[in-house]
Amino acid sequence: IKMDEIKKFAVFGNPISHSLSPMIHKEFAKEQNLNIQYKAIEPESDDFETHAQSFFSKKGIGANVTIPFKDQAYNFADEKDEVSTICQCSNTLWYDDGKIKAFNTDGQGFINDLKKKNIIMRDMKILILGTGGSARSIINTLSSEDIKSISILSRSQDNVDKIIGKFDKRKKISHYSDSDSYGLVINTTPISMTNSEIPFPESIINNNTISYDLFYSRKQTRFQEWSLNRGASQALDGIGMLINQAALSYEIWNKFSPDTERVEQLIRSL
Repeated sequence: IKMDEIKKFAVFGNPISHSLSPMIHKEFAKEQNLNIQYKAIEPESDDFETHAQSFFSKKGIGANVTIPFKDQAYNFADEKDEVSTICQCSNTLWYDDGKIKAFNTDGQGFINDLKKKNIIMRDMKILILGTGGSARSIINTLSSEDIKSISILSRSQDNVDKIIGKFDKRKKISHYSDSDSYGLVINTTPISMTNSEIPFPESIINNNTISYDLFYSRKQTRFQEWSLNRGASQALDGIGMLINQAALSYEIWNKFSPDTERVEQLIRSL
């Protein structure tokens, strides 16, 4: 194989060594018989742009971007899609036609995963923990689904107010209230990656609640465990969303829609 036939991709994040993205994208590429290189790149916190510049100048085609660089990826791009613009952050970059274009596939990846897991969101009250990039992307996509309401719980009331202000035309987004009972609780905070006490009110989970942690680990995440201990009917991790948002990125770059369910089974069997 001539070197120039290998398409180059990468994921940027910090920390990134445990990322499943290289494996996911290589599995997608197998389905398409495509020869790809997919690297994990870990810039220092203020160094994203230098690394991204370098990657794209060396014939990089596409990059996934994870915490803490989604806002920087958005600012780095020449053109932004509508979702990135609404959320002010991007998880996908594509070098196309001499320009770097930014996309945000997080929210749609999340919804696709719920649908594949047959979770019916109709008339559901949903609670989002956190206000970062993933939270904004998920709120944006959820708010056009046929749900009852979205509440947001965060240490920063100010950030919650900003999000409510941004989406207030859609009218069903508000601050968390402890008198509410939620059908779906989505953790977008990195609490599962730390050893600190889980600070959320116990009342957010009851036996009709499905909990969903955007993070994942080899065993159950700390938030999954915490939810099940409080009687959640189901506690999901973030692998499904990770694979589904990756598939949407892959499709942007390679015009091919991969089989996400096969890849999810494969990863869960490891």
